[in-house]
Amino acid sequence: MKNLQHAVYLYTAKPETIDLADTKLLNTAEQQRATAFRFDADRTLYTAAHVFLRQTLSQHADIAPADWQFSSNAYGKPAITNHGYEELQFNLSHTQGLLACAISQSRAVGVDVERHKLLHDLANLCRTALAAPETADVLSHCGSDVRTQRFFTYWTLKEAYIKARGLGLSLPLQQFHFEQTDAGEWHLHCQAALQDRGENWQFLSRQVADGYTLALAVQKVGGVNARLTIHECRR
Repeated sequence: MKNLQHAVYLYTAKPETIDLADTKLLNTAEQQRATAFRFDADRTLYTAAHVFLRQTLSQHADIAPADWQFSSNAYGKPAITNHGYEELQFNLSHTQGLLACAISQSRAVGVDVERHKLLHDLANLCRTALAAPETADVLSHCGSDVRTQRFFTYWTLKEAYIKARGLGLSLPLQQFHFEQTDAGEWHLHCQAALQDRGENWQFLSRQVADGYTLALAVQKVGGVNARLTIHECRR
């Protein structure tokens, strides 16, 4: 595997930069999933994301984009099954207007990207989706734009962590929360039932483009942070 020792690579791209003529790279299951979407925009976004994933993975391995093979666990988290590359970890996220993919060796990774949108009844949404300390922080800010941005900061962090753990929403949203330190870093607090500790993870949260929030969760190895490299793909 190329350039992955102690490193995590995070790639972002706009869907319109992906050549949809490359849909031949997708396997039968991916093509069937794309066809099943009711709306053209959703079909195009899904297709672009999975072409992007395959092409990005091939930058780190001597495998052609069309030759990647995947399986999923009981919660839907995908994994690579190509012989000799089972330790290659990845995660994919997409929203209208933006794609994101994280790749590492051996370290669990999760990425989430969300496009900001108008949120009705934000207080109730926070109480459903966030833990109490996160809700209190969101609602303490003045102005709907600031509150919306803060909500998506917490939501993407939680989604990235859930995806990295690979356990889906079996992880209760109220049993873990994030806190930002004075230095601007994000720290995870877990209740004992989750059988995890915040010290096991490193996190990145940032605003990308205009009106998008991205979060990355990376498992530490031996208590050591990974080296993060971020690429914005322009084609």
